[in-house]
Amino acid sequence: MSQRSDTVVATPAPEPSEESEQSRPAEPRWQRVLTAVVTLTIIGYALIGIGPALLGQKVFAATDMIANKAPYVNSGLADVQPTNTYLNDTVDSVVPNTTLFGELFRDGDVALWNPYQAGGSAFGSTPNNAVYNPLTVPYLVLPGWLAPGYVKLLEILVAAGATFLFLRRFGLGRAAAGLGGLVFVGSGFMIAWTNWPQTRVAAFIPAVFWCAERLVTNRRARDGALLCLAVASMLLGGFPAVTGYTILFAGLYLVTRVFAEYGGQWRRIVGVVGGAGAALGGAVALAAFQLLPFASAMTGVFIRGREQTPDDHLSPVTALTAVAPWAFGTTDPNRGPYWYLPVNLVESTMYLGAAAVLLILVAVAWPRAAWGRLPRGGWTFFVVAAGLGLLVSYAGGLPLAVLQKLPVLFSDNYVGRMRSVLCFVLAVLAAVGFDLLVRKVAPARAASWVWRVWPALVFSGAAVAGAGLIWRGRRAAEIAKGGENGAYRVSWFDDQVLWAGLFVALAVAAIGVLWWTIRRGRGRWLAGAAAVLVPVLVVVQALTFAGPYWPKSDRDTFYPETGVHTWLAEHLGDDRYAAGGAMFVGSDSYYRLRALNGHQFVGKRFGEALDGMPGWGLGDPPTYVNFRSTSQMAQQPLFDRLGIKYFVTAPWDEVFGTVTEPKPTTGPTTIGNDQPLTERVPGSGPLRAVSVVTAAAFRPDRDAHVRVSLRDSAGKELARGEREVLVSGGRDGLAAGQRLTIPIVAEDLPADAALTAVITQDSAVPLTVEGSLGVVRPADDGLKLVYAGEAVVYERLTALPRIRWANETVVEPDAAARVELVNSRSLAANQVVLDAAGAPATEGSTAEISVVTDGVDRIETRVDASGDGYLVVADALQTDWAVTVDGKAAELVPADHGLVAVAVPKGVHTVALSYRTPYQGAGTYLSAAAAVVLVVIFAGGWWRSRRARHREHEAPVGDVPAVDADH
Repeated sequence: MSQRSDTVVATPAPEPSEESEQSRPAEPRWQRVLTAVVTLTIIGYALIGIGPALLGQKVFAATDMIANKAPYVNSGLADVQPTNTYLNDTVDSVVPNTTLFGELFRDGDVALWNPYQAGGSAFGSTPNNAVYNPLTVPYLVLPGWLAPGYVKLLEILVAAGATFLFLRRFGLGRAAAGLGGLVFVGSGFMIAWTNWPQTRVAAFIPAVFWCAERLVTNRRARDGALLCLAVASMLLGGFPAVTGYTILFAGLYLVTRVFAEYGGQWRRIVGVVGGAGAALGGAVALAAFQLLPFASAMTGVFIRGREQTPDDHLSPVTALTAVAPWAFGTTDPNRGPYWYLPVNLVESTMYLGAAAVLLILVAVAWPRAAWGRLPRGGWTFFVVAAGLGLLVSYAGGLPLAVLQKLPVLFSDNYVGRMRSVLCFVLAVLAAVGFDLLVRKVAPARAASWVWRVWPALVFSGAAVAGAGLIWRGRRAAEIAKGGENGAYRVSWFDDQVLWAGLFVALAVAAIGVLWWTIRRGRGRWLAGAAAVLVPVLVVVQALTFAGPYWPKSDRDTFYPETGVHTWLAEHLGDDRYAAGGAMFVGSDSYYRLRALNGHQFVGKRFGEALDGMPGWGLGDPPTYVNFRSTSQMAQQPLFDRLGIKYFVTAPWDEVFGTVTEPKPTTGPTTIGNDQPLTERVPGSGPLRAVSVVTAAAFRPDRDAHVRVSLRDSAGKELARGEREVLVSGGRDGLAAGQRLTIPIVAEDLPADAALTAVITQDSAVPLTVEGSLGVVRPADDGLKLVYAGEAVVYERLTALPRIRWANETVVEPDAAARVELVNSRSLAANQVVLDAAGAPATEGSTAEISVVTDGVDRIETRVDASGDGYLVVADALQTDWAVTVDGKAAELVPADHGLVAVAVPKGVHTVALSYRTPYQGAGTYLSAAAAVVLVVIFAGGWWRSRRARHREHEAPVGDVPAVDADH
């Protein structure tokens, strides 16, 4: 009986060479069409998901999130509504930092240190920002607003391409291999972590498995070198958890394959395992120029809250997101209920797609057929790895507790991040399931009753588990948030499950038709139509998740420069500012303004000093530095010693000072477009704000400006200010009885100045106010309001220069006492706190300090001192920084607990502080040596292959061609 061309014998093809490709039976036309369709779905996924960003029409970053913050909301972005508020880390850390590195790189400066956030931290010297990950290249050559989309495109190409190559090594059809890549790039981890370095790391997971499989089957040095490159790319991506989980799973895969492939051939087993170990060591060596500085930097950062317990695992109910990604809410505050489960969506989603889940079940349900689609031990590994991985991730308990006893990987990293590798493992099974459907395998022998019953058990078990998840999901929706709005969440949940059910039904129909037609060997075109439907379902459902989730911001939201940014750039000098309730955290890397706020690792002792501020503390984890808009915060004693020259708040925040409330009058007053309110200002002299109280709600027809002009008795304007009343973006304007405070820069007015306020507004809708004017006058708080506009800026009159002179030392060896001391008001401006007695300082000495260079990696000053003393730099430079005085190495001592100082003798001296990449020599030499070895391996492999082909070409007919020498 002849065999049809769409039926293949179950024999793995570990090395699909050119000859084997030519000798393999040609694919039927409908399978070639299917391959083309799968290819188009991958292209369509990329173009639909990120196409506008690739063309520069949109920004593939959630910079629309800045629109709700001052100063942006008052600078033309009031009508912008964020569509995904879960991406804040990407726009307050990843994008501005990587953009800064790219801009400096194009200017010829490889920035090793970032001085613009939280006292400064290691930058290009470590992999934290993934600047040397190969997929970060777009940031190095393109503007920051254009680069993120191309980074995502590279992620899709690398991840899908490597998955395809990995699956093709087993002889899976092109369509199935392509579908595996589509499932992986459209999985929850790869979607949800977009624009973090995490996906730049995870994109290389398939490459690591592909290289590991090549090493097992070929046993060549060049394949070990490829594995080295893949792992090194991950190590340079700055997210060790994903790399660690990948090495764990890929290592177990390699061991499984080696023993399955070579049995008792210990020489080969040891050779392959040893080669993999050498490749891993080579990857570490290749990335040593980043890893060694990283190890040093991490010894000096403030870390807490990373410890994991057996209870720190994925909520089992979130497994439902595998087919219904929005079941438990969205990331858009204006679309459906906001995600309401305790662990956020980014850390929870396990999305794969309805069709992919069914294909996985097919691969599990027919193991005898699936065994032939994977190499020896392959099916067992992927099924067991998926099962155990899901068990540990969702159940926790004893298995997770045991793993958390191991160092670093499970003990310090949330197990939910194992989803990065699990999504790939499950994508492989989905590809196998698809291949089983579109390419029939001739069975080796008749199936026993066990194998006939097993599929029913698999699918019925999945159905029961799905029903249980739906029941628990509805219950979770009902009781979340204390039960408030539970009916709305349950209704949303039901709708999302129904949508998922529609995709399940369509996938079941397509898979059923495929199974029926392939088994009977008839209805080829019907089979083709059903097969084509499967990748279409995969990509369409993936886009229902990625489409709303992925950012598509307008270009004008990409960190626009506002008036307050310009003002700070002109006035800040060598000092820094802090903000409470204004200025988007982390954006200062983009603007190159030194801020105490930031989102990055904080120096250990610098963080301890911050954490000790009265009424404030670092969060958990302590990488996010932001402040409240309160008078107490603006007056923090530590701010003085950190060189915080300015404190910035939002226009709607409380204006600090002495408040005089409006007094009642006989009736309300209307302020119209051509009808100003002229009122005498109570009291006399300097002030910071004027306020009125609305008598009725004020909702103008458009965003309105309420302006106040302060005039003297002759009618001359002495100062003016304004507040914008916003109605765009769904805002409500002003409610009745609401106080409207208008900040004004008017602290330099004479003490006896009698003022009249003229208040106007530019809306056609009248503003009705009651009572007289209220005012906020300066208080004895060490502050001076110096800017009022899109934001409010206070000068901190008690602030010390960031780079200053100290002529008196206070020695305090106890760390806790030092933290308390620098946060007190007992220190004088000329004092510096040291851990231990150092070089003596001349009492009363002074110094003229000229800052020559204040860059990202180097600070150089000229000091003209009348006596001995200390140059104090209020940055977190205690780790990996060095100092010279007149070109000679000097000691950089800890100062004010988290800062640094250097003893400077009397006279004129040049003091230079510079970031010294730790282990720079060792790291560079290791990386260079590893690179040379890799070049030699690849060159040698190419030369040997070339000679082998040449000998084969010249060999007489019947001669045996030479074996590749580097096997």
